[in-house]
Amino acid sequence: MRHPLVRRLAAHCGAAVLITGLLTAAAPAASAAGTTTDLGATDSYTADLAVGAGRVFVPAGDRIIVADTGGNLTGNVVTGLSGVRELAVNADETRLYAALSGSNEVAEIDTASLAVTRRIDLPAYPCPSTLALLGERLWVGHGCDTGPGGVVGLDLSASAPAPVAVGGEHPHAPVLAAAGDTLVVGRTGLDHADMLVYDIGGGSPEPRGTIDGKKWRMHHLRDLALTADGTTLFSAADAPGHFTRYDTRTLAATGTYGDGWDGYASAVALGSGGAYVAAGRQWGSADLTLYDAATGTEMFAADQPDAELLPDGLAFSGPDVFVLLRSSTDRLLLWRVTGVALPASRLTVTAPADAYLGSPVTVEGRLTRADGEALGLKPLTVIQYLPGWTKSPITGVTTRQDGTFTFQDTPVFELPPYIGEVIYWVFWDGDDSHRRSSASATVTVRHRSTLTLDGPQSGVVGTAMELTGALTADGGPPSPGANLTVRRSVSVGDLVGKSVKLPPVTVNADGSYTFTDTPAVAGRYSYLVSWSGDGFAGPAEAGHQIMVQ
Repeated sequence: MRHPLVRRLAAHCGAAVLITGLLTAAAPAASAAGTTTDLGATDSYTADLAVGAGRVFVPAGDRIIVADTGGNLTGNVVTGLSGVRELAVNADETRLYAALSGSNEVAEIDTASLAVTRRIDLPAYPCPSTLALLGERLWVGHGCDTGPGGVVGLDLSASAPAPVAVGGEHPHAPVLAAAGDTLVVGRTGLDHADMLVYDIGGGSPEPRGTIDGKKWRMHHLRDLALTADGTTLFSAADAPGHFTRYDTRTLAATGTYGDGWDGYASAVALGSGGAYVAAGRQWGSADLTLYDAATGTEMFAADQPDAELLPDGLAFSGPDVFVLLRSSTDRLLLWRVTGVALPASRLTVTAPADAYLGSPVTVEGRLTRADGEALGLKPLTVIQYLPGWTKSPITGVTTRQDGTFTFQDTPVFELPPYIGEVIYWVFWDGDDSHRRSSASATVTVRHRSTLTLDGPQSGVVGTAMELTGALTADGGPPSPGANLTVRRSVSVGDLVGKSVKLPPVTVNADGSYTFTDTPAVAGRYSYLVSWSGDGFAGPAEAGHQIMVQ
């Protein structure tokens, strides 16, 4: 078990490598991504979930917990089971199949009544653990923790299905996927995880070839998913760190998702007819990432920082994704991430980089579809974060018909140093046609500073001229050792000379400063003194002119 606390510490310590910037302030985005339900059970170290008949089924030791597709517990539980491992729902969603490792059985369950309608005994094939269902054919991966394992096929149309072995022995129960005319059997618990591809178009599985785990650097395979036609396979494994796509005809890798290590790839599922790839990771900066299956473009990412995504723990339900999590106290959690498979929306937010304490900050932005078309009048959620992540909502922000929005805010700092960065997070919760989106803008709020510059009105060539002034920040002297930049230009008649940088001037403890300059030629001398500001106060400048004869 990879403990969530260890994962988060590892992610923090290796931020330069692990954090991809998907959600640099991840907590607000993750909390806006759906709902999380405690399933009322501790983790039994099984992982899987299945969606069908308007319900979500989750194995939990000796029972199956049932939730609705809103993520709410229904109060129904399928009991009388022993060591429930993987689940599978048939095409018309009338039957649920459960691999029972404790009793060496496969249970068939009516999804309407939740009654066990029959049990298929597998006494010669201990610890049935994984399933792949296609029509009336069910493939079962078996094998206890100490091994060995293998695969058997069952004809579910028979009143008493007789298991038929597929291929040879495996070191552990393999992971399975079946679709179209293809069955894939993935070896587990190995540094080089081969994936055996079978042609099942003729009824009995016939070996098509092997996707070489050593060639494609597949280590400790966790999950598989096939497109509906069986031609494209997606894998999740501890290494190489990304999710890989294969052609089941040529047995070659044809693409990757999430290049670069950002956690252990542990679960993969396909949605919207194979258009989207939902990818689950452990130990990464984002638990769930959605990719465009065709292009590999990342479309969405969200994280649950206090829980760990379980292997094989992803399932689509229309535009939503259900994720099975394990909390830091080993509780099973069901995370419903809503609307991720809907068309994307785009939210932009802009604000001035700097502002002064007590002055209003104007924040602007626009909400559109991915193609730039406005979405009309939409309510937005705005949260202001002050230093220390003290947050407060800003209410009443709504887009105009053209998608633009504007609001003003005057930050109030209740704790020292009464200045700092203010982050404005803006969320749109999405609708039935478009996916949610969010964006943020950061404003550095400082005290206002003032700078004065005084000197003589006239001077004489060759005679030193003294100029004085004062720098104040929030009405008092600046930080000790503040340095000023001084520039001088000389105009003779209609000719304006080039600005020249003079030696820097250090401000005294009381904020005053003095410098001298000796003119070499007659003309109009223009002096500009500037301060770049610091973390306490903003920049300031002042000017003065002297006519020299």
